[in-house]
Amino acid sequence: MPEVLLFIKDFELGSRISSVCIDFEKDVEFSDETTDPMDFSTKAKLAVIDMDEKVFSSVGLISELKRHGLKIVGTMKKINNKENSKLKSAGCDIIISKSSLVKNMPTLLAEYLS
Repeated sequence: MPEVLLFIKDFELGSRISSVCIDFEKDVEFSDETTDPMDFSTKAKLAVIDMDEKVFSSVGLISELKRHGLKIVGTMKKINNKENSKLKSAGCDIIISKSSLVKNMPTLLAEYLS
């Protein structure tokens, strides 16, 4: 059962994040816009969402994930204050740039899954 849900369509980024999670013995599942929230594992505790993908950048998805008790890490190529505020108020625990996501993933896993 996955502990980390990845809402990432970028194959390279998704592979790199998945590899880090597996290195830290965390089960991962890739999700997309057709995934039914009722199918989320009860073990899932963290969602990583690519906010640059229009299908994932909705406040509704973030709210639904929060209702399931997940910690949410949003990632964007370029973060601006307006988007940051909107996404945090919707429920994102942190917004991090894509360029630093992979290197910060071990810290995020330790913080949100311990």
